[in-house]
Formats: sequence, C-alpha cells, structure tokens
Amino acid sequence: MSQISRDEVAHLARLARLALTDSELDSFVGQLDAILGHVGQIQAVDVTGVEATDNPLTDVNVFRSDDPQPSLSQDDALAAAPNAAEGRFAVPRILGEPE
Repeated sequence: MSQISRDEVAHLARLARLALTDSELDSFVGQLDAILGHVGQIQAVDVTGVEATDNPLTDVNVFRSDDPQPSLSQDDALAAAPNAAEGRFAVPRILGEPE
C-alpha cells in the first residue's frame, strides 16, 4: 500500500510552486513512497539503550593556538607587489567584472 497519494504529491508540488506534468506526478509518487518506506525502516530500528549523540567526534579544537607573530607592515608588503593602488594589491580584472 502506498504511503503517499498522487493528490498529496500534487499538493506538495503546489506548495513548492512546482509545475509538474501528470507523468512527473506519477513518477514522484513512486519515488516519495520509496523514500517514506526507507524512513519507516529506519524508524523501526530498536534504539533502546543507545545514547543519543549530536556529534560522534570528541575533538573540540584541533587547531594550534592563534598567537600573534611579527609580520610585514602594509607598506613593506605593498613595496614588493608588482602593482599597488590605494593601499591594496592591484590585480587584473577577471571575468569581465566592472571596476
């Protein structure tokens, strides 16, 4: 027995503002019914005694500490640039974007 009707699929399509043909509706009925069947199988699994978890990974932060280090000044960095303008690196325009 189907868990979702053609009318329910049509209603969902209207809510999603999808214009579906009759053949698409019929196809989606079968696909959504299969999905709902799989969801039902998952819901039927006995999870008694299984502790809920939102993230199985126990590592919280695997990054090194963010300690400030000496670095180049803006003027020193731009001095080595092939082209600079208004205190920034100047690069060629790409993809025809306007300036």
